[in-house]
Amino acid sequence: MILEADGQKALGFDTGLDSRAFAQAKLARLITEPGLIVRPAPEGPHRIELWKASGVIERSDSSGKPTMVVWGPLFEGDRLDLLLNESAEPDTVLAAICAWIQSILALGENPPAAVSPWPCAAIIAQESGNGGALPSPAVFFAPPSLAQRCIIAAAERYVHPDLDGMNGAAFTAAAMLYRIFAGTPPFSAADESTLHQDMREGNFLPVRFAVPGLDARPSALIQQALEPPYGKGAQLLGEILAVVQPDGKTVSAASLVQPLSETDRLPLEKEKIQFQKRKTASVKTRRFVMRNATILLGCCAALVTVVLVAVSIIHDRSRLPSTAGMEPAQVIESYYNAFGELDHQMMEACVINGAGKGDINSVITLFVVNKTRQVYEKRNSSFIISAREWQQEGGGAIDTQVFGVTGLHITINKEQAEEVQYRADYTLWVPAQLSGDTEMESTETNLPIPYHRTDIITLVRKKEKRGFNWHIAEIQRE
Repeated sequence: MILEADGQKALGFDTGLDSRAFAQAKLARLITEPGLIVRPAPEGPHRIELWKASGVIERSDSSGKPTMVVWGPLFEGDRLDLLLNESAEPDTVLAAICAWIQSILALGENPPAAVSPWPCAAIIAQESGNGGALPSPAVFFAPPSLAQRCIIAAAERYVHPDLDGMNGAAFTAAAMLYRIFAGTPPFSAADESTLHQDMREGNFLPVRFAVPGLDARPSALIQQALEPPYGKGAQLLGEILAVVQPDGKTVSAASLVQPLSETDRLPLEKEKIQFQKRKTASVKTRRFVMRNATILLGCCAALVTVVLVAVSIIHDRSRLPSTAGMEPAQVIESYYNAFGELDHQMMEACVINGAGKGDINSVITLFVVNKTRQVYEKRNSSFIISAREWQQEGGGAIDTQVFGVTGLHITINKEQAEEVQYRADYTLWVPAQLSGDTEMESTETNLPIPYHRTDIITLVRKKEKRGFNWHIAEIQRE
């Protein structure tokens, strides 16, 4: 606030405390802690000045209640967070953010403790009087304790709770730019705990969806600064300035957004809807697990025990799958078709001597995970669809996960009386989340990943109660 003290205009910070409460709170540090003023120069580096409070005076607030106000030398301008929240002219706000970024960079990688990262603690000087000679207006950074005491709640949604230094500044700059272009902050939860959790997890709508047509350069920089992992804050701030303020002159906000044709907008809108569905499901599942970790671990242990006992009982029954009456090629087809059906029992019936152990273990794991999710989310249908069924339905993006074998082609290599060898060429489809390929996992389409395989399969005839039956004795994967 601007007030009059000792017969002159001054900059004041209302503590909201009366004289007695102010004394009891021992807030002398509010007077001794300095702020900073970063002033640009026509040539050369910015000048950095200390701002020190001159004293404390008692004033009456709007309701007539006396409050103590810390005051110091006058600095006139606009609070950065108010420019954002009051929907000022976008070009004016963009220029103010550029001035803020320039001042942060001028302070270096390790700014003094007197710098507050919150937009509400920054005042951007009015530009009148510089005649256009200076690259940007001066910026005032309020003393952190005064900002925390008087105005900090105003800018929570622009400040990451765990970041500081240049990484924290880059996050704040990106959040403010997002607000200019999208008309809303990237993180807008009303509850502070949820707001901070969203920030930590990067739970926000990507700016390319929020602002269709935004130039790819600022879009990529904003996205990088807002989502984990964080790093290279100073570099990001410099690159943002290079895009938004080339040659020292701030571009207009409108020039960075190009209208999209209906042809370009429709696919982007569909992709946005798909992203929001996946993101919502992912966030809900993750937070449910975090809240109920102990219960879930107990349930998992109990469920795994039940599954293992059930599998053991089923194995003892006479109705177990069998290769009785099958020709070698039928045994091979039954083995690979069982992938997509998660039928590990059929796979075990097709092999002997530990052949295909890795394949069978993978299918068992998916089977247990699928059943566990069905129990937790009270869902009757499977979360996994076979690759053959998926291809029959068109092979496009799908809400469920896809797993299994398609395109199986079998040719015989050699044949003897009690032993035959075949070559099997096929494609194994694996959910992107389980592929181990981080580039594939980052795609925004829910499509499985194909792996083209060739196996050399040796089958032998084995005597059993039901006669001599063919089994896979060895699988050599090329």
